[in-house]
Amino acid sequence: MRLIRRMSRFHFASFNFQFSIFNLSSFPLIPLLAFSLWATPVAATEKKNYDREIARQKQELEDLRARLQSGQKELASLKEKKESTLGRLERISGSIRLTEQYLNRLDATEQTLNASSATIKEELDEIEKRIRERNLIMAKRVRSLYIWGGPDRMVLEGWQSGNGDFLSKVFFMKRVVRYDQSLVDGGRQDAELKRHSAAKLNRSREELNAFRAHKAHEKETFSRAKREQERNLASIQSDESAKQQALKEMEENSKLITDIITALEKRRQEELARNKKATVLESGSKYCLPVEGEVVSKYGLQYHSTLKTTTKNLGIEIRGQPGATVRAAVSGEVALITRIPGYGMGIILDNGSDIFTIYANLAGIHLRQGDKVKTCEEMGTVSVEAGRVYFEVRKGTKTLDPGEWLKSGGK
Repeated sequence: MRLIRRMSRFHFASFNFQFSIFNLSSFPLIPLLAFSLWATPVAATEKKNYDREIARQKQELEDLRARLQSGQKELASLKEKKESTLGRLERISGSIRLTEQYLNRLDATEQTLNASSATIKEELDEIEKRIRERNLIMAKRVRSLYIWGGPDRMVLEGWQSGNGDFLSKVFFMKRVVRYDQSLVDGGRQDAELKRHSAAKLNRSREELNAFRAHKAHEKETFSRAKREQERNLASIQSDESAKQQALKEMEENSKLITDIITALEKRRQEELARNKKATVLESGSKYCLPVEGEVVSKYGLQYHSTLKTTTKNLGIEIRGQPGATVRAAVSGEVALITRIPGYGMGIILDNGSDIFTIYANLAGIHLRQGDKVKTCEEMGTVSVEAGRVYFEVRKGTKTLDPGEWLKSGGK
């Protein structure tokens, strides 16, 4: 700052260590380029602003934590109520997956906070580097002014021996004055930026340290809850009678879906009898996979990872990121929105031509019964607890292989 005050007293000046790089006899042309290079302030490198991302991640953590606590209360209440074995398995497995996601999000948020602090530190280092470089220039300028008592020898010689006209000389000296002023102004601006960035860095580090302490407490709490849930799940899996009960419930659920489809088909036939125009299945090659992801459970006889036995799948399960968009495989009308036992909230679409498509393990459903949806239109999102979407196709009450049906375009 002393250099800045010293420089502010001298405006009619130049910088001898730069002036000597060009031919003095042609100074009206070349100095403009030289001064333009040195007069341009060093711009701060644009850095990613993490504030919005940190706020978003913290809100997600709060939402997940609220859902976890609500789920744990439900699990605790199941001990006092008669809940189906399959329902308990669904809730326990979902709670475990939700806990894992919450713990992973804690790590991700800490990484973002750490990256934010690192970025602020880089910005502060850049400001300090600019200050050092500017101070070096200003020190040389002040030294020159001290020695010569005014404009240095190089500038005076350039002024006296140059071949340019008077206006060019005046323009040249104005550029020198503006450059000196830019050094003074830039120094003041960077000093203020340094104070601001240093304070911001301190706040960021305090926030990071506080979050690390919070994360340690949360990890201990919810990891302990997760271990308890895993023990409960293992207890059910090892109980042969519980396993048989779950398999029986799966058969009952399949029959329940069949009964629902039968009722929907009956309603459709009644509407046709009242001269309502029949909808026709949209066939073609543009059908959508309900969610982008790997098919983790195929149609037919498959190994059930939770029950540790072979079961008959009437649909497929597709892994999806929690919150990912779930789309309609083909156009249709929303026939029913309901909880499907063993698969959470779901949508049944009447696609026409006696075809019904079933989507389950959904969240964020924004449709209502009777709504028309187009092929690939968004219907909801992947449930956080499930992390996968159940997809089933029926022609009347007969199930079809969804994978093959999608490939054939409904044929």
